[in-house]
Amino acid sequence: MLFGQEKPHRYLVSKAFFSLMLLKTFILSVFLSLIIGSSAGAQESTYYQGKTLTIYVGRTPGSGADLAARVFAQFWSQYIPGEPTVVVRNLPGGGGTRVWNYGAEVAPNDGLHVLFSPTNGAAAVLKEPGLRADFSTMPFVGGLLSPNMAYIRTEKVSSPDQLLTAQGLRFGGQNPALRFDLLGRLALDALGVEYQYVTGFPGGADVFNAIRRSEVDIQVASLGLYRFSIEPTLVDEGLAIPLWHNPSADTEGNVMALDVVPDIPSYMEFYRSVHGRDPSGEIYEMYKWILPRVNNIVYAALLPPGAPEEPTRILRESFVSVTNDPSYQAEEQTMYGFSLPLIGAEEGTEILRSLYDVPDEVASFLKAYIDEVR
Repeated sequence: MLFGQEKPHRYLVSKAFFSLMLLKTFILSVFLSLIIGSSAGAQESTYYQGKTLTIYVGRTPGSGADLAARVFAQFWSQYIPGEPTVVVRNLPGGGGTRVWNYGAEVAPNDGLHVLFSPTNGAAAVLKEPGLRADFSTMPFVGGLLSPNMAYIRTEKVSSPDQLLTAQGLRFGGQNPALRFDLLGRLALDALGVEYQYVTGFPGGADVFNAIRRSEVDIQVASLGLYRFSIEPTLVDEGLAIPLWHNPSADTEGNVMALDVVPDIPSYMEFYRSVHGRDPSGEIYEMYKWILPRVNNIVYAALLPPGAPEEPTRILRESFVSVTNDPSYQAEEQTMYGFSLPLIGAEEGTEILRSLYDVPDEVASFLKAYIDEVR
């Protein structure tokens, strides 16, 4: 009987021993993970501590892009571990290309220098000589989409269905390669509208004033300009009507209407309303191709080529955090009347890479299309 009780006794001792060893191993692993995690967290929190993050804007002080960057900068520091001092420097020139060339050729790639400015996807697609920066080599931190829309004076077109038969229309623009002008011309041409393109205005506000003087009839304008200037002075007074907003799109050609413009139809919806069918044809396919490359990323934050992975990750995460901040969103409402849609790092990186993978037929078409009105 005593011999028969010996085996379970040894078994219980052995089981208790191994249970104790497993418990010690578990406690040790947890302890080590806490040490490693706290070490990594400490390293992350000290990367920017006591340092200065410089943001470069390729526009003049007081411009829309400058104000957008400065408002964003006010909130950015608090979401970056270490809360660095954030300063904004203006580097205007070259039609906005100077700042990107500086970032690609001069700015240190230490994670302390960020280029935050309007991009020019058309210049990259067309390989314009003034733009030496290669966006595809510059880490994408985050981007903001600035919606835009088309409107027309009611003097010649009082309802959308009259657009296709109206005579003597003049479309006012700034530069044939600018997104407002390029998207406006492609949209009008795909619709089959007869119009004259009048270019060379210094800015969107100048086109708006030309509309008010009846010098031109159609403008593609930023949604902010529309909400604060065009809508109250022209639309509400019966002097103009909105036509469509240019939607968002991905590099696969999928087009999506923007939620921030619920009262203005997307271009596809407008096309269907006047033609009774979905848009199609070579011009529309070109419109779809160019949409994400010139319209999705308006304000882009990029780092110089070769920037380290750790600060890149920190800046990407903090960029998203700013866009979700209720106080920042309130500032956006004050500035624009809506919140600018976020373009995340994955989507932005894909769009920038696609600027340098252009089919020959697309490049030839766009070059000829722009050159014919220069």
